[in-house]
Amino acid sequence: MRSALDTLAATGLPIWLTEVDVQAPPNVQAKFFEQVLREGHAHPQVKGMVTWSGYSPSGCYQMCLTDGNFRNLPTGDVVDKLLREWGGLRGQTTGLTDADGFFEASLFHGDYDINIAHPLSNSIASHSLKLTSDDSQPSPFVVHV
Repeated sequence: MRSALDTLAATGLPIWLTEVDVQAPPNVQAKFFEQVLREGHAHPQVKGMVTWSGYSPSGCYQMCLTDGNFRNLPTGDVVDKLLREWGGLRGQTTGLTDADGFFEASLFHGDYDINIAHPLSNSIASHSLKLTSDDSQPSPFVVHV
């Protein structure tokens, strides 16, 4: 999969993995699905991924994330695990600056409210930030408190 993504990336165009679905025996389907998602997430030209796995009473195309009672199947557990790992299920990100006053975070596209506190001076600053798909390179966001 990586070489196929590299070939597509050579065009310089953004890559979207759409209708991601894995046809495999149930005992390995979740493993293969996780490998596909990890490869896509790791590739710098992949801008997003969409699964083709919505529940249907008549059955899913190849892969379901939940059973008929909306309980996760192993493939659904993979999605939840990766979203937690990649920060997609986090309500907030917290941390401390390094010795030089820098804090680095990897974020998904979206709207963020940033609250910064300096405990020694009792200073507080709040800012709003929007990350869009147009942000191709990491960009610094500087706040002085």
